Amino acid sequence: MRFGTLLVLVVLASADTVPDLQKEDLRAIQNVLKKKDPSMDWFAALAKKLLDQKYSVLVVEAAPSELRPGARYRSPVTAKLQVGVFIVSGATNEVQLVLDIFHQQDLGSNPVIEHWNEHTVYLHFYEDYGSYRGSIKYVFDLSSRKPPVKIPYGILALTSSTRMNGELHNLAEFIRAGEPEPGWEPRYATISIHPAGGDSLPTFKIIERPAPDNSVPEQAPLHLSTGETVTVANTTPPGQPQQPSGIYVASKSGRKQFYIVPFPTMAQYHQLLPDKQAPGEIENEIGPYALAGARLWFANSFYDSEGASGVGAIGTFDIAARRYEMRYLPEIAPWSGSAMLLDGNDLWMGLMRRPEGANYGTGLLRYNTRTGVTKLYKIPDLIYTIDRLGDTLYCGTSHGLYTLRGEKMLQLRFEPDVNRNRTVMVVRQVP
Repeated sequence: MRFGTLLVLVVLASADTVPDLQKEDLRAIQNVLKKKDPSMDWFAALAKKLLDQKYSVLVVEAAPSELRPGARYRSPVTAKLQVGVFIVSGATNEVQLVLDIFHQQDLGSNPVIEHWNEHTVYLHFYEDYGSYRGSIKYVFDLSSRKPPVKIPYGILALTSSTRMNGELHNLAEFIRAGEPEPGWEPRYATISIHPAGGDSLPTFKIIERPAPDNSVPEQAPLHLSTGETVTVANTTPPGQPQQPSGIYVASKSGRKQFYIVPFPTMAQYHQLLPDKQAPGEIENEIGPYALAGARLWFANSFYDSEGASGVGAIGTFDIAARRYEMRYLPEIAPWSGSAMLLDGNDLWMGLMRRPEGANYGTGLLRYNTRTGVTKLYKIPDLIYTIDRLGDTLYCGTSHGLYTLRGEKMLQLRFEPDVNRNRTVMVVRQVP
């Protein structure tokens, strides 16, 4: 599935204590908003995040209210909803700086605050069901009291990759999901990543490219040294009835046989997911896969909503014996696979959930195929690609590129600079 047809939820990990927004003191913010529009009399805190021991970012929704026919209480006038973004201090949220005030309809109603340093704050906006609507980057200096720099942009997703001549070439989309605003045009590019030695950061080059074809390509057959070919059937052509997922094996003579992927039983579901309500229907299909000799490794993938669910697993298909083997690991039982790389004895797998609405990432799994030892890395974005160049693992995601060298993980994001005339690489160490 192309990224343009997929709604992506970016889940940002934070060690901060989540505040009780209903208990926030908004009187200072109300005064600021009423000076701009005296009719404002309805206020609600949408998000808050601590910047340091003194300052926080607080996002507040405001509007005039009305008493609708038959209602007992006043409610906000939806067409006049505004969103204010403030740097505040203290228990009473005294306003230190107004970062922004804009109409709520311009972006989604569910902001996620992200903070990297004392001069930069991000807001990422989502609609219901996790559909991404856009981001704003604010650059400010509290000591100077100068107006902040506001940079609207769409996050960059790396959706596919190829390795060539020691470089990694990623197809990328600067996207804004949902209904685009007037004047918004999606951008597509190829980002070439050139590794550097030691602990140095890689260099990159961006080349704009035309919009990709929206058609879903057929799965290409895998050719074995025996002369056989293997084709994974895990997509149903548009407009066709749902087809079972499995593997076709064609002999040298062209005789083809189909082997449907095993489904987990309801007993396995109860055993591995005892805290989840049993679904009315078990689903399962082959997700990402990798060929090693005469054995195909793959991850389960399943829809997880509206009465349907499944069990995450790592599977193999022995092509010579025509036999499946499933490994139902507790560490990944709730999740589908999103990407896969077989790297010696290590199988790397991106994990995700496929609910109603936006798919979202749940981490990176390292599975040793020899010992069965697993380790989970906390990548909060949806992983589309996994590659290795030298001593570094590269994961292309819904929000930039993650690198793992040893146990040190970095996130490399590609964003507009403060002048909005070029794309720069922004680096964050992932805890």
